[in-house]
Amino acid sequence: MRYDLITALRSIRARPVQTLIPVLVMALSIALSISVLALGDGVQQGIIRASDPFGVLVIGPKGDGQQLVLNSILLQGLPLGTIPYEIYTTLAADERVRLAVPLAFGDNLGGAPLIGTDATFFELRSNLNAPPAFQVVEGRIFTAEFEAVLGSRAAATLGLTLGDQFRGAHGFSLGLEDDVHEQVYTVVGVLGESGSPYDSAVYTTVASIWEAHAEEDPNPLIIGDAGGSERLTSILVQPVGFVDANQLWQAFYTGTTAQAAFPGQELGGLFDLLRQGERVLTGIGYLVLAIAALTVFLSVYSATLNRQHDIAVMRSLGAGRTNVFRMVLFETLLLCISGALLGRVLGYSVAAGLAAYFAGQSAIPIPVRYLVNLEPLLWLLPVGVGLLAGVLPAALAYSVDVVDKLFAA
Repeated sequence: MRYDLITALRSIRARPVQTLIPVLVMALSIALSISVLALGDGVQQGIIRASDPFGVLVIGPKGDGQQLVLNSILLQGLPLGTIPYEIYTTLAADERVRLAVPLAFGDNLGGAPLIGTDATFFELRSNLNAPPAFQVVEGRIFTAEFEAVLGSRAAATLGLTLGDQFRGAHGFSLGLEDDVHEQVYTVVGVLGESGSPYDSAVYTTVASIWEAHAEEDPNPLIIGDAGGSERLTSILVQPVGFVDANQLWQAFYTGTTAQAAFPGQELGGLFDLLRQGERVLTGIGYLVLAIAALTVFLSVYSATLNRQHDIAVMRSLGAGRTNVFRMVLFETLLLCISGALLGRVLGYSVAAGLAAYFAGQSAIPIPVRYLVNLEPLLWLLPVGVGLLAGVLPAALAYSVDVVDKLFAA
C-alpha cells in the first residue's frame, strides 16, 4: 500500500498543470462554504454580543420595529423619528421598570454619533450579576451640560483626550453633516472597550442636544418631525421581569404615541434573512463541489487513459491489479484532500478579512470561529467526492490488458 501511495504522489508531481486545476476547483468549493458559514456565524455572534447589555425593550416612534432596534442598539440606519420626553419620565417612575435609558440622536463629531443620554446609560449590563458594560477608564462621566464622554474607539479615531474641546455638527454621520453648532463640548471621560457599536460614539447630556438644536431647528433631531424641543429618539428599558415586559409591550402596542420592540425578536427576523442568504450561497458551494468532482474525475480518467501502457509495464514488473486500482484511487483522494486543505486556509482567511472589513464599517465586532461542528462534514465531502470520482478510473486501470497494451506499443 505504501508503494501504491508513493506511485500516486509521483504521478501527481509528473502532471502539475493537470493536477492544479482540480485541486483549485475543490479548494474553491470548500473555501466558499467555510467563508459563508464562518462569516454568517460571526455576524450573528457579533450582533448578539453587541446587543446583550441594552435591555429587553426598545421604545421609539411607531414604524418598523426592526429599524428601531437596529438604529437604537447597533447604530445602523436612520431613526424613525422622535417621541415625547414625557414617555421617559413615566417609564422611569413605573414600578415595573428596573432601568430606563433615554437616547437623543441628531449630531455627530467627525462621523462619530453624538448621543444625548444620562447617567443611567452607564448602568447598563447584560444581567444583574454582570459588571456595567460601559465603564469609565479615564476621567469621569458627565455631570453638566456640554461635558462629553468618549467611547474607546471614538477616542482613538478622533484623537481626543481629557480636557480637549470640540463642537458637534448637525446630522447623523460625516456624510450628512449640514452645519457645526456654536456650543463647545469639553471631554471629561473616556470609556473602556465594550465590544459594541457604542464604542464609536460620543456621549453627552440630553439637555445639551436639545440646546444645540433649540435655536437652529424648532423640530429637533429629525427634520420635519413634529413636536417641541423636549423629545427623544428612543428609550432603552430593562423591566423587572418578563411579565412586566409583556405588559409594557402591550400598553405601547395599543397606544398611538410610540411602540415597544423586543430586540431579540427583531434581531431574530434579521438572522432569518441571513440564514436564507447562507442557504443560497451554501447551495452554490455544493454546486461548485459537484463541478470539482467532475473536474477530478476527468483529470484522473484522462491520465489513466494516457497511462495504460505505463500501467501495463507496471503489471508486467509484478504490480497486481489491486495495486494499480489503489494507486489511481489514492491519486483522486490526494487531489481532493489537497483541495480541502487549501480550501480551509482560503475559507478562513477570506472570512477573517471580510469580518475585519465589516467590523470596520459597522463598528460591530465580528468573531470568526473554527467550525467544529461542521468539520466532520467538511472532511467527509471531499473524501466521498474523491472515492466517487476515482472508482471508474481505478476500475479502468484494474482492467488494463497487459499483453494487448505492451504489443500495441
